[in-house]
Amino acid sequence: MSIVREFAYLHVLANDICFNRTMSAVSCFVDGKPGGAIPVSDRGFLYGHGLFETMRLLQGELPLLEFHLARLGEDARKLSLNCDLDRLRLELMDSLNTFPVQGVVKLILTAGDGRRGYRPHGESKSRCVIQFFELERGPAIHRLQVCDYRLPHNPVLAGIKHLNRLDQVTAAAELAPGCDGLLLDQEGKVIEALSSNIFVLSEGQWLTPSLSKAGVSGVMRTVLKREIFPALGLVATDIEMDLNVLRAAQEVFICNAVVGITPVAEVVGIGRWSMTPQTELLKTKLAEQYLCFSA
Repeated sequence: MSIVREFAYLHVLANDICFNRTMSAVSCFVDGKPGGAIPVSDRGFLYGHGLFETMRLLQGELPLLEFHLARLGEDARKLSLNCDLDRLRLELMDSLNTFPVQGVVKLILTAGDGRRGYRPHGESKSRCVIQFFELERGPAIHRLQVCDYRLPHNPVLAGIKHLNRLDQVTAAAELAPGCDGLLLDQEGKVIEALSSNIFVLSEGQWLTPSLSKAGVSGVMRTVLKREIFPALGLVATDIEMDLNVLRAAQEVFICNAVVGITPVAEVVGIGRWSMTPQTELLKTKLAEQYLCFSA
């Protein structure tokens, strides 16, 4: 077989493998077994007692996996969840052998089955649910609407990506078509977007809201602060941020671990931004280090 014909054969074979994986893939595993059912006695279902991670999948790999597992382990301790990271890693790897090679993987860790009542029982075995979703690309730039709903203060749960998302569900019900939500706390401080963290360039300094009282400490927020900003000689500082900081901003972007960095073109009634040169530099550096965010 000639080199050209062999290359063509391998190319067709690779496409066929990807096609077959896409068409025959199981989309959900529960404790390592195919299927989408959990018992009604599961504490995650009953009380929201659990955590979740939403991860970008590229070429059959999860580029930010170690960041996700580190956060999951830390937050599991705060919620008294049994969390065997080695077991979760193995179940993830097994599921990736079945899932399509590109998309989004969601890992849910619940407190498992328990007795009736709120009090957790240490003997309960945690339950792991792993799901695959197609990647849904949002707009290249974002328009934010300040939500009337205010996030409550809860320093104990602040930063944790737990299963109770009623704050976000309530806020999302307000949104006008084409808008994402910008969430403030009870004091009117900026906290986050509906499913993203927010960064603001003000007077030449990158700022991001403090999450000590409310909000979710996103994996992409951590990646940017630890790796991407320093790689460009920049620093992002946590502050108590009010809307006046946004009014005076030169650039604004939101970020999460699925889509990476998205520039904000407008916060309705607050400000508009048409040029975002530093944001574009950050996007480029992120794409250089993590190819899944290059498109």
